Amino acid sequence: MRLPIEELESLLIEWESGTMTTDQTERLREILRDDAEAQKYFVRSQMLTAALASENETGLSPSLSHDEDVDLDPTKSVRSKNAQPAKTSPRRTRTSSRLFVWFAAAAAVVICVQAARLLYLENQLEGRGASRIATVIPPSERDGAGEATSSGIAIIKSLVDVTWESDQEPIDVGDALSPGRFSIASGLAQIEFFCGATVIVEGPAEIDLETPMLARVHQGRLRAQVPTAARGFSIDVADLKVVDLGTEFGISVSPEGTDVQVFDGEVELHQPTHEKRTLTTGQAIVRREQGEMQDAQVSPERFVDIVALESKQREQEVTRFRRWQSYSEKLRRDERLIAYYAFDQQEPWQRQLQSSADPYDEELDGAIVGANQVPGRWNQKGALEFKKPGDRVRVQIPGQFESLTLAAWVKIDSLDRWYNSLFLTDHYNQGEPHWQILDTGQLFFSVRHKADDARGPQARKQTHQPVLSPPFWNPSLSGRWIHLATTYNAQNGQTIHYFNGKPIHRESIAEDLVVKRTKIGAASIGNWSIPTRKDAEFAIRNLNGSLDEFAVFADALSAQEIQEMYLHGKP
Repeated sequence: MRLPIEELESLLIEWESGTMTTDQTERLREILRDDAEAQKYFVRSQMLTAALASENETGLSPSLSHDEDVDLDPTKSVRSKNAQPAKTSPRRTRTSSRLFVWFAAAAAVVICVQAARLLYLENQLEGRGASRIATVIPPSERDGAGEATSSGIAIIKSLVDVTWESDQEPIDVGDALSPGRFSIASGLAQIEFFCGATVIVEGPAEIDLETPMLARVHQGRLRAQVPTAARGFSIDVADLKVVDLGTEFGISVSPEGTDVQVFDGEVELHQPTHEKRTLTTGQAIVRREQGEMQDAQVSPERFVDIVALESKQREQEVTRFRRWQSYSEKLRRDERLIAYYAFDQQEPWQRQLQSSADPYDEELDGAIVGANQVPGRWNQKGALEFKKPGDRVRVQIPGQFESLTLAAWVKIDSLDRWYNSLFLTDHYNQGEPHWQILDTGQLFFSVRHKADDARGPQARKQTHQPVLSPPFWNPSLSGRWIHLATTYNAQNGQTIHYFNGKPIHRESIAEDLVVKRTKIGAASIGNWSIPTRKDAEFAIRNLNGSLDEFAVFADALSAQEIQEMYLHGKP
């Protein structure tokens, strides 16, 4: 049967506007009952609608007050089981209530389609391929899957001046490491194994991470600190096994041989053709390439310890902060800037977010509501934490523009709302952008195309084209600073989402939905609008996390410019 898309769309519009006749009701039932493709199309379209900011659902848009008693969102039949019950319109008839049952049934038929769609999106991340970073598999709230799972045997605690080998995928601080090869060309890396052992690796180094209790060293120098709880942690070098008995020791592996030194405690040395040997505090051995071992002098100064590593890390942080300062000073004078907030001039008692653009315009200062000041990417600067449903920064940005770029440094604690605001205009009128993160971990951007005074079913259809990235976020990123950016080209409608300086999705908006003139006006950073209902009820869309830097440009920045913004701001 040929899918009657146009007829289905027409019937849904009538249903949404509360004008459906009895005959139309029966026809819609017939389509959804007999046509599997129609069922799939219906749920796909309604799930997408669930990603759009339905103003009347939350009562935040005076511009649509003429429809305020109509529930425009029929998606509640396929929402999360944790969702709050929808408020039914007084005009909704029993016929519409019975249709709700049909819609729920149709949703149940094709939930598997949505799961497959999310899987497809996850596989579209650019440059994915084989990864040394442990994957995190969150449960889908929509298919009732079980507890979230992860994988790994260790985590990266710190990196200082690290350069990676060409065959090594770059790894960030906080990443969980799965079994496999770990190699650096230079620098220092602190690895904490899940057993409790801490290893500081100095490059050039090549190590195989095998289990939470075992690593094999092919090249490099490392210092291991093994508390009592991790006793038994072992390092293998060729056929030599070094078993820790609760100690601190160093190992250096080079083409000339292997050097084992005990700085505190005791280790056992195991070789297939030799008897077990024990080394205690202050003892060392050198094992030559041919296999013979001889005593040596302990030289702890050759092995970087945690105290020295932390000192080097502080120096690196100061260097990176100053690098960002220099870049930020240049950015403030960019003529394309619409608004810029560096979060670097705040005192704890101040409740204004000062504009950082140069020249300074106090009209662009934001009003902090509820959000608390916290340390930013570096201790030398601040950030704002958004936790409570009312937390936000209110801004008023005048003017009309064409293309746009929105960019921010964000630390997400969790995505526990349907919509997690980055930057949302109050009324979402014609030409106004919305930028947020869905609970699926997808970056969402749209510009409203529909005229503010649009009336009629056909006009209401032409609202906007949301652009969703593949899921970029998973629980392993919780509490870590990430850089997000989206560019919108008003000439051709091309929209690009970026994650940590790299593009993750490109999409061209349909020609008839491209908005040539954009504007902002009243808006909120980290939340959406202010209550307009008499009961002051509002949707919970605040970001659960922190913002460190936020910029809006009247231009679609190039991929190189986004990359530079990330590299100069990376903590």
